[in-house]
Amino acid sequence: MAAYWTFERFLELADSYGYKFMGFWIPYRVFVNTNDPDELPWLIPVYEGKIDIEYVNKFKRWLKRKGIL
Repeated sequence: MAAYWTFERFLELADSYGYKFMGFWIPYRVFVNTNDPDELPWLIPVYEGKIDIEYVNKFKRWLKRKGIL
């Protein structure tokens, strides 16, 4: 059974680390780092308002590698 986060929950996580929701490119939601405009954006797929936990884990690992989380 797959685990999911709601889009709103991920939005709060991303926002708390300086990543802002900039729009969508269906089925993706685009997040950019407002502190580093040269960083590539994150494209997170959202289906029926849900994000697969694997994308949440990848985002968290990225934050850890950057020393943010």
